[in-house]
Amino acid sequence: MENKYQIIVIGAGSGGLVVAIGSAKASKSVLLIEKGAYGGDCTNFGCIPSKSLIASADRARAILSAKEYGITGDFSSVNTDQVFDRVQKIVKSIRSHEEPDALGKMGVKTENGAASFIDAHRLEINKTNGEKITVFGEQIVIATGSRAFIPRDLGLDNTPYLTNETIFSLKTVPKSLCILGAGPIGVEMAQAFSRLGSKVALVHRHSHILNREEVEVQQTMEKVFLFEGMELNLGFNTQKVSFADEKFRLQIQSDVKKKEIIADALLVAVGRRANVATLNLERAGVRADEKGVFVDKYGRSSKKNIWAVGDVVRDGANFTHVAENQARAVLTSLLLPWKTKISKQAIPRVTFTDPEVASFGLSEKQATEKYGKKVAIYFIPNTSNDRAITSGETAGFVKVITKKWSGKILGGTIISHAAGEMLMELTLAAKENISIRKLASLIHPYPTYSLILRKVADLWLSQTFLPAIQKVFRRK
Repeated sequence: MENKYQIIVIGAGSGGLVVAIGSAKASKSVLLIEKGAYGGDCTNFGCIPSKSLIASADRARAILSAKEYGITGDFSSVNTDQVFDRVQKIVKSIRSHEEPDALGKMGVKTENGAASFIDAHRLEINKTNGEKITVFGEQIVIATGSRAFIPRDLGLDNTPYLTNETIFSLKTVPKSLCILGAGPIGVEMAQAFSRLGSKVALVHRHSHILNREEVEVQQTMEKVFLFEGMELNLGFNTQKVSFADEKFRLQIQSDVKKKEIIADALLVAVGRRANVATLNLERAGVRADEKGVFVDKYGRSSKKNIWAVGDVVRDGANFTHVAENQARAVLTSLLLPWKTKISKQAIPRVTFTDPEVASFGLSEKQATEKYGKKVAIYFIPNTSNDRAITSGETAGFVKVITKKWSGKILGGTIISHAAGEMLMELTLAAKENISIRKLASLIHPYPTYSLILRKVADLWLSQTFLPAIQKVFRRK
């Protein structure tokens, strides 16, 4: 059959690209189907444009705060007219390595269009040029990602609201911006746009921002945001959204207060939903619901020749690095005669605010509920780190959750400049069962941000071991 392939991948995001390119390198016949922009959410609407925008915002902040570092001059304002041009240039540059021409040179055949299942091996592709074709795949990998969840009972359908897919297409920074949701996307964009000159108001139904992180994270970042001039409306539910005279009007309500917010632009960042609705998965016998595709420990769906990776996986973590890790395991299973399990290691996550928030594993509450008094928690503020002091970056801390006597690392949180880079020392130690006490003997160069990790490791000796020894001697 002309349209028969050993492996078909639906979705050219980070996970789909790993499987498609890896399969082609192994000389498999591969078809990659994508209905939108190649590179997926991360390249086009997520990691790449957001971090490019954040970099510009950080430069603006550095200019406006120069006096704090003993530098004087006319630093009262910045011009941000070219910011979004820079963002799109970076996106285009990175995407050029992931588009059909580049993929074709690697042996990956591509089709542009929307795929849906006919049965467990056949797909219909409704191509962007209007043509419809049928293709056959011995193995099929679903990597269709996720999209922004939009509440439909607020009146948003009649407004030009923004999501992560449209906000980077702006030409200028809005004078005022309201953001629904204070998870990672919401807080990253809030700080970036605030630093670029927007008057930012955050609306969050939970009582704290970043509500899945440790309490100390929430408290620290709320202080940072308030200091930088952002408006935090926490514990508020949005009742209604309207748009007239080029202005958004939001009616919000807490348990004790009603309020109206008026803004030039509105970003909706209240969650994600898996892209499964148009795949006709029931025809292939694939078990799924609105939250995604059910998979086993190998990444296989309920139909053993159909796999799923990335955001489309039910109950998965919506991170690019998770999608890539899952895809590498699935790729190995597709190419070798044995199956490879999806990694169960604790997933590292980073929110790219300033300071960065990086964490993994069990929180203090989760560890205490699971292990009780066998848990030891070590905490050091950045005010104890000489590099942070000299850089004027003292907001934040390091917090590590361990088993008390063994020093086994169960989880950790870092708020700091370059926290995402620092976190990897802890995640590697946890993965390889290296106790927190052993990190104390690792030489860290002075003065670095990561030196604080050695200091927190020292706490096992000073707060856990020595007090126990002293107690024994006192008894004797």
